[in-house]
Amino acid sequence: MQSNQELEKLIDKYLKGEANSDEIDIVERFFDSFSSRPNLLNTLNDEVREALKTRIHTRIMDRLAVKKKRTFSFSQIAAAAAVLCIALASLYLYKIKSPNNQEITLLNGQQRQIVLDDGTKITLNASSKIIYPTSFKDSSTREVTLIGEAFFDVKKDPSKPFLIHTPRMEISVLGTAFNVRDYTEENNAETALVRGKVSIWKTGANDQKFILKPKEKFVITKVNESEEKSPSTTAKMVSTPIVVAIQPFSVSEKDGSALETEWLLNRMTIQDERLLDIALKLERMYGVEIKITNKSIASQRYSATFENEQLENILKALQTVNYFQIKKTGKNQLQLF
Repeated sequence: MQSNQELEKLIDKYLKGEANSDEIDIVERFFDSFSSRPNLLNTLNDEVREALKTRIHTRIMDRLAVKKKRTFSFSQIAAAAAVLCIALASLYLYKIKSPNNQEITLLNGQQRQIVLDDGTKITLNASSKIIYPTSFKDSSTREVTLIGEAFFDVKKDPSKPFLIHTPRMEISVLGTAFNVRDYTEENNAETALVRGKVSIWKTGANDQKFILKPKEKFVITKVNESEEKSPSTTAKMVSTPIVVAIQPFSVSEKDGSALETEWLLNRMTIQDERLLDIALKLERMYGVEIKITNKSIASQRYSATFENEQLENILKALQTVNYFQIKKTGKNQLQLF
Protein backbone atom coordinates (compact mmCIF):
# COMPACT_ATOMS: atom_id res chain seq x y z
CA MET A 1 0.00 0.00 0.00
CA GLN A 2 1.33 3.42 -0.92
CA SER A 3 1.81 5.90 1.94
CA ASN A 4 -0.15 9.17 1.77
CA GLN A 5 2.96 11.14 0.78
CA GLU A 6 3.93 8.64 -1.91
CA LEU A 7 0.38 8.53 -3.23
CA GLU A 8 0.19 12.33 -3.46
CA LYS A 9 3.47 12.44 -5.42
CA LEU A 10 2.22 9.69 -7.73
CA ILE A 11 -1.09 11.45 -8.38
CA ASP A 12 0.75 14.69 -9.09
CA LYS A 13 3.01 12.95 -11.62
CA TYR A 14 -0.02 11.36 -13.25
CA LEU A 15 -1.82 14.68 -13.63
CA LYS A 16 1.32 16.32 -15.02
CA GLY A 17 1.66 13.53 -17.59
CA GLU A 18 5.01 12.44 -16.13
CA ALA A 19 3.98 9.02 -14.79
CA ASN A 20 5.22 5.84 -16.43
CA SER A 21 2.90 2.99 -17.41
CA ASP A 22 3.17 1.24 -14.02
CA GLU A 23 2.47 4.46 -12.11
CA ILE A 24 -0.48 5.28 -14.38
CA ASP A 25 -1.92 1.85 -13.63
CA ILE A 26 -1.60 2.40 -9.86
CA VAL A 27 -3.35 5.79 -9.97
CA GLU A 28 -6.17 4.62 -12.23
CA ARG A 29 -6.76 1.55 -10.08
CA PHE A 30 -6.90 3.83 -7.03
CA PHE A 31 -9.61 6.00 -8.58
CA ASP A 32 -11.51 3.05 -10.02
CA SER A 33 -11.75 1.56 -6.54
CA PHE A 34 -13.69 4.60 -5.25
CA SER A 35 -16.97 3.17 -6.58
CA SER A 36 -16.70 0.02 -4.46
CA ARG A 37 -14.43 1.21 -1.61
CA PRO A 38 -15.33 4.83 -0.76
CA ASN A 39 -13.37 4.65 2.50
CA LEU A 40 -10.22 5.02 0.41
CA LEU A 41 -10.95 8.74 0.47
CA ASN A 42 -10.18 8.71 4.16
CA THR A 43 -6.53 7.94 3.36
CA LEU A 44 -6.21 11.54 2.17
CA ASN A 45 -6.69 14.58 4.39
CA ASP A 46 -9.24 17.29 3.61
CA GLU A 47 -6.68 19.67 2.11
CA VAL A 48 -5.32 17.03 -0.26
CA ARG A 49 -8.82 15.99 -1.38
CA GLU A 50 -9.69 19.59 -2.20
CA ALA A 51 -6.43 20.04 -4.07
CA LEU A 52 -7.08 16.84 -6.00
CA LYS A 53 -10.50 18.04 -7.07
CA THR A 54 -8.99 21.18 -8.57
CA ARG A 55 -5.97 19.50 -10.11
CA ILE A 56 -7.94 16.63 -11.61
CA HIS A 57 -10.39 19.05 -13.16
CA THR A 58 -7.83 21.46 -14.62
CA ARG A 59 -4.76 19.42 -15.43
CA ILE A 60 -6.48 16.55 -17.23
CA MET A 61 -8.16 19.18 -19.40
CA ASP A 62 -4.74 20.75 -19.95
CA ARG A 63 -3.35 17.38 -21.02
CA LEU A 64 -6.15 16.92 -23.51
CA ALA A 65 -5.75 20.49 -24.75
CA VAL A 66 -2.11 19.95 -25.76
CA LYS A 67 -2.96 17.30 -28.34
CA LYS A 68 -1.34 19.54 -30.97
CA LYS A 69 1.97 18.46 -29.49
CA ARG A 70 0.95 14.88 -28.80
CA THR A 71 -1.59 12.62 -30.49
CA PHE A 72 -4.09 10.92 -28.15
CA SER A 73 -6.13 7.93 -29.18
CA PHE A 74 -9.86 7.90 -28.51
CA SER A 75 -9.36 5.23 -25.86
CA GLN A 76 -6.80 7.38 -24.02
CA ILE A 77 -9.12 10.38 -23.96
CA ALA A 78 -12.03 8.21 -22.84
CA ALA A 79 -9.90 6.69 -20.08
CA ALA A 80 -8.85 10.13 -18.83
CA ALA A 81 -12.46 11.32 -18.88
CA ALA A 82 -13.58 8.21 -17.02
CA VAL A 83 -10.96 8.73 -14.31
CA LEU A 84 -12.01 12.38 -13.99
CA CYS A 85 -15.72 11.52 -13.67
CA ILE A 86 -15.10 8.76 -11.12
CA ALA A 87 -12.79 10.94 -9.07
CA LEU A 88 -14.98 14.03 -9.04
CA ALA A 89 -18.22 12.11 -8.40
CA SER A 90 -16.56 10.30 -5.50
CA LEU A 91 -15.19 13.53 -4.05
CA TYR A 92 -18.60 15.21 -4.22
CA LEU A 93 -20.39 12.20 -2.77
CA TYR A 94 -18.08 11.95 0.23
CA LYS A 95 -17.18 15.61 0.52
CA ILE A 96 -18.85 15.91 3.92
CA LYS A 97 -16.64 13.61 5.98
CA SER A 98 -18.16 12.71 9.34
CA PRO A 99 -19.05 9.49 11.13
CA ASN A 100 -22.31 11.20 12.17
CA ASN A 101 -23.59 11.63 8.62
CA GLN A 102 -26.96 10.24 7.61
CA GLU A 103 -27.39 8.80 4.12
CA ILE A 104 -30.76 8.19 2.49
CA THR A 105 -31.07 6.49 -0.90
CA LEU A 106 -34.46 6.15 -2.57
CA LEU A 107 -35.46 3.69 -5.27
CA ASN A 108 -37.75 4.35 -8.23
CA GLY A 109 -41.31 5.01 -7.10
CA GLN A 110 -40.29 6.38 -3.69
CA GLN A 111 -40.39 9.84 -2.09
CA ARG A 112 -39.51 10.92 1.43
CA GLN A 113 -39.76 14.03 3.59
CA ILE A 114 -36.82 14.87 5.85
CA VAL A 115 -36.49 17.49 8.60
CA LEU A 116 -32.90 18.41 9.42
CA ASP A 117 -31.49 19.36 12.80
CA ASP A 118 -31.87 23.11 12.02
CA GLY A 119 -35.52 22.82 10.95
CA THR A 120 -34.82 22.75 7.20
CA LYS A 121 -37.39 20.65 5.34
CA ILE A 122 -36.40 18.48 2.37
CA THR A 123 -38.59 16.42 0.07
CA LEU A 124 -36.45 13.81 -1.68
CA ASN A 125 -37.62 12.51 -5.05
CA ALA A 126 -37.36 8.99 -6.46
CA SER A 127 -34.00 7.47 -7.43
CA SER A 128 -32.12 10.07 -5.38
CA LYS A 129 -29.48 10.09 -2.65
CA ILE A 130 -28.80 12.66 0.06
CA ILE A 131 -26.08 12.82 2.72
CA TYR A 132 -26.39 15.18 5.70
CA PRO A 133 -25.04 15.54 9.26
CA THR A 134 -27.22 14.55 12.20
CA SER A 135 -26.41 17.94 13.74
CA PHE A 136 -25.04 21.30 12.60
CA LYS A 137 -24.29 22.39 16.17
CA ASP A 138 -20.50 22.34 15.98
CA SER A 139 -20.07 23.47 12.37
CA SER A 140 -19.80 26.94 10.81
CA THR A 141 -21.85 25.87 7.77
CA ARG A 142 -24.76 23.53 7.02
CA GLU A 143 -23.68 21.22 4.21
CA VAL A 144 -25.50 18.42 2.40
CA THR A 145 -24.69 16.37 -0.70
CA LEU A 146 -27.38 15.47 -3.24
CA ILE A 147 -27.47 13.21 -6.28
CA GLY A 148 -30.90 13.26 -7.93
CA GLU A 149 -33.75 15.63 -7.09
CA ALA A 150 -35.06 17.32 -3.96
CA PHE A 151 -37.11 20.34 -2.90
CA PHE A 152 -35.51 22.39 -0.11
CA ASP A 153 -37.25 24.76 2.33
CA VAL A 154 -34.20 26.07 4.19
CA LYS A 155 -34.51 27.48 7.70
CA LYS A 156 -32.93 30.93 7.82
CA ASP A 157 -29.73 31.23 9.85
CA PRO A 158 -27.43 34.13 8.82
CA SER A 159 -24.60 32.74 10.96
CA LYS A 160 -24.55 29.39 9.10
CA PRO A 161 -24.88 29.37 5.29
CA PHE A 162 -26.61 26.30 3.86
CA LEU A 163 -24.51 24.61 1.14
CA ILE A 164 -25.66 21.94 -1.30
CA HIS A 165 -23.16 19.92 -3.33
CA THR A 166 -24.28 18.02 -6.44
CA PRO A 167 -22.17 16.45 -9.21
CA ARG A 168 -22.55 19.56 -11.39
CA MET A 169 -23.63 22.39 -9.07
CA GLU A 170 -22.72 24.16 -5.83
CA ILE A 171 -25.52 26.14 -4.13
CA SER A 172 -25.23 28.55 -1.20
CA VAL A 173 -28.29 29.95 0.63
CA LEU A 174 -29.33 31.47 3.95
CA GLY A 175 -33.06 30.81 3.99
CA THR A 176 -35.17 30.10 0.93
CA ALA A 177 -37.21 27.52 -1.04
CA PHE A 178 -36.00 25.96 -4.26
CA ASN A 179 -35.84 22.76 -6.30
CA VAL A 180 -32.56 21.04 -7.21
CA ARG A 181 -32.35 18.40 -9.94
CA ASP A 182 -29.11 16.67 -10.93
CA TYR A 183 -29.54 13.10 -12.11
CA THR A 184 -26.22 11.92 -13.53
CA GLU A 185 -27.91 10.10 -16.44
CA GLU A 186 -29.69 13.26 -17.66
CA ASN A 187 -28.21 15.95 -19.94
CA ASN A 188 -29.69 18.78 -17.85
CA ALA A 189 -29.06 19.76 -14.24
CA GLU A 190 -30.92 22.71 -12.73
CA THR A 191 -31.82 24.68 -9.64
CA ALA A 192 -35.17 26.54 -9.70
CA LEU A 193 -35.72 29.27 -7.09
CA VAL A 194 -39.25 29.65 -5.72
CA ARG A 195 -38.55 32.30 -3.06
CA GLY A 196 -35.57 33.98 -1.42
CA LYS A 197 -32.13 34.26 -2.99
CA VAL A 198 -29.35 31.78 -3.78
CA SER A 199 -25.77 31.98 -4.97
CA ILE A 200 -24.92 29.19 -7.40
CA TRP A 201 -22.06 28.07 -9.58
CA LYS A 202 -20.97 25.16 -11.72
CA THR A 203 -18.90 22.66 -9.79
CA GLY A 204 -15.23 23.45 -10.26
CA ALA A 205 -15.93 27.05 -11.36
CA ASN A 206 -16.41 28.94 -8.10
CA ASP A 207 -14.95 32.06 -9.70
CA GLN A 208 -18.13 32.37 -11.82
CA LYS A 209 -21.02 32.64 -9.38
CA PHE A 210 -24.58 33.60 -10.25
CA ILE A 211 -27.32 35.09 -8.05
CA LEU A 212 -30.82 33.71 -8.67
CA LYS A 213 -33.99 35.69 -8.09
CA PRO A 214 -37.42 34.10 -7.54
CA LYS A 215 -38.85 32.44 -10.68
CA GLU A 216 -35.37 32.00 -12.14
CA LYS A 217 -33.48 28.77 -12.65
CA PHE A 218 -29.82 27.94 -13.19
CA VAL A 219 -29.45 25.31 -15.93
CA ILE A 220 -26.42 23.25 -16.96
CA THR A 221 -26.82 21.41 -20.26
CA LYS A 222 -24.66 18.90 -22.09
CA VAL A 223 -24.73 19.86 -25.77
CA ASN A 224 -24.50 17.42 -28.66
CA GLU A 225 -21.49 18.11 -30.86
CA SER A 226 -23.84 18.71 -33.82
CA GLU A 227 -25.67 21.55 -32.05
CA GLU A 228 -24.57 25.13 -32.55
CA LYS A 229 -22.86 26.69 -29.57
CA SER A 230 -22.15 30.30 -28.71
CA PRO A 231 -18.45 30.81 -27.85
CA SER A 232 -19.45 33.23 -25.11
CA THR A 233 -21.71 30.78 -23.29
CA THR A 234 -20.06 27.42 -23.88
CA ALA A 235 -17.37 25.86 -21.70
CA LYS A 236 -15.80 22.45 -22.19
CA MET A 237 -15.25 19.90 -19.46
CA VAL A 238 -12.96 17.18 -20.83
CA SER A 239 -14.59 16.36 -24.20
CA THR A 240 -18.20 17.25 -23.34
CA PRO A 241 -19.48 20.74 -24.26
CA ILE A 242 -21.41 22.37 -21.42
CA VAL A 243 -23.76 25.37 -21.60
CA VAL A 244 -24.70 27.34 -18.47
CA ALA A 245 -27.75 29.61 -18.52
CA ILE A 246 -30.14 31.54 -16.28
CA GLN A 247 -33.73 31.04 -17.42
CA PRO A 248 -37.12 32.30 -16.16
CA PHE A 249 -39.90 29.90 -15.24
CA SER A 250 -43.62 30.34 -14.58
CA VAL A 251 -45.55 29.71 -11.38
CA SER A 252 -49.26 28.89 -11.50
CA GLU A 253 -51.52 31.48 -9.85
CA LYS A 254 -53.99 28.69 -9.12
CA ASP A 255 -51.90 26.42 -6.91
CA GLY A 256 -48.43 28.04 -6.83
CA SER A 257 -46.86 25.10 -8.68
CA ALA A 258 -44.38 25.12 -11.57
CA LEU A 259 -43.20 22.55 -14.08
CA GLU A 260 -39.95 22.40 -12.11
CA THR A 261 -41.75 21.39 -8.89
CA GLU A 262 -44.79 19.52 -10.20
CA TRP A 263 -43.42 16.16 -9.04
CA LEU A 264 -44.38 17.26 -5.52
CA LEU A 265 -48.03 17.07 -6.68
CA ASN A 266 -47.57 13.70 -8.42
CA ARG A 267 -48.01 15.53 -11.72
CA MET A 268 -46.04 14.94 -14.91
CA THR A 269 -45.99 17.28 -17.90
CA ILE A 270 -44.56 16.02 -21.20
CA GLN A 271 -43.49 18.64 -23.73
CA ASP A 272 -42.57 17.25 -27.14
CA GLU A 273 -40.50 14.47 -25.56
CA ARG A 274 -39.34 11.10 -26.88
CA LEU A 275 -40.96 7.95 -25.57
CA LEU A 276 -37.46 6.89 -24.45
CA ASP A 277 -37.24 9.91 -22.11
CA ILE A 278 -40.85 9.56 -20.97
CA ALA A 279 -40.17 5.94 -20.02
CA LEU A 280 -37.36 7.08 -17.72
CA LYS A 281 -39.73 9.48 -15.94
CA LEU A 282 -42.35 6.75 -15.59
CA GLU A 283 -39.78 4.34 -14.16
CA ARG A 284 -38.86 6.84 -11.45
CA MET A 285 -42.42 7.83 -10.65
CA TYR A 286 -44.01 4.37 -10.60
CA GLY A 287 -41.13 2.12 -9.59
CA VAL A 288 -41.20 -0.02 -12.73
CA GLU A 289 -38.71 -1.13 -15.36
CA ILE A 290 -39.65 -0.25 -18.94
CA LYS A 291 -37.75 -1.71 -21.88
CA ILE A 292 -38.31 -0.34 -25.40
CA THR A 293 -37.25 -2.87 -28.04
CA ASN A 294 -38.22 -0.89 -31.15
CA LYS A 295 -35.97 2.09 -32.02
CA SER A 296 -38.64 3.82 -34.09
CA ILE A 297 -41.04 3.61 -31.14
CA ALA A 298 -38.41 5.04 -28.78
CA SER A 299 -38.03 8.20 -30.90
CA GLN A 300 -41.76 8.98 -31.16
CA ARG A 301 -42.65 12.30 -29.50
CA TYR A 302 -45.54 13.22 -27.23
CA SER A 303 -47.01 16.16 -25.31
CA ALA A 304 -49.43 15.71 -22.42
CA THR A 305 -50.08 16.35 -18.72
CA PHE A 306 -50.99 13.67 -16.19
CA GLU A 307 -51.86 14.15 -12.51
CA ASN A 308 -52.46 11.39 -9.96
CA GLU A 309 -52.96 8.99 -12.88
CA GLN A 310 -52.33 5.26 -12.96
CA LEU A 311 -49.43 4.06 -15.10
CA GLU A 312 -51.72 1.86 -17.20
CA ASN A 313 -53.89 4.84 -18.12
CA ILE A 314 -50.86 6.96 -19.06
CA LEU A 315 -49.53 4.31 -21.42
CA LYS A 316 -52.96 3.83 -23.01
CA ALA A 317 -53.23 7.59 -23.56
CA LEU A 318 -49.82 7.67 -25.24
CA GLN A 319 -50.88 4.71 -27.43
CA THR A 320 -53.73 6.73 -28.89
CA VAL A 321 -51.28 9.35 -30.20
CA ASN A 322 -48.60 7.05 -31.65
CA TYR A 323 -49.44 3.38 -31.38
CA PHE A 324 -47.15 0.84 -29.71
CA GLN A 325 -47.74 -2.47 -27.99
CA ILE A 326 -47.31 -3.18 -24.28
CA LYS A 327 -46.27 -6.49 -22.77
CA LYS A 328 -45.81 -7.34 -19.11
CA THR A 329 -42.58 -9.37 -18.84
CA GLY A 330 -42.34 -9.71 -15.05
CA LYS A 331 -43.22 -8.12 -11.75
CA ASN A 332 -43.00 -4.35 -12.33
CA GLN A 333 -41.43 -4.99 -15.74
CA LEU A 334 -42.89 -3.82 -19.05
CA GLN A 335 -41.82 -4.06 -22.67
CA LEU A 336 -42.88 -1.54 -25.31
CA PHE A 337 -42.58 -2.50 -28.98
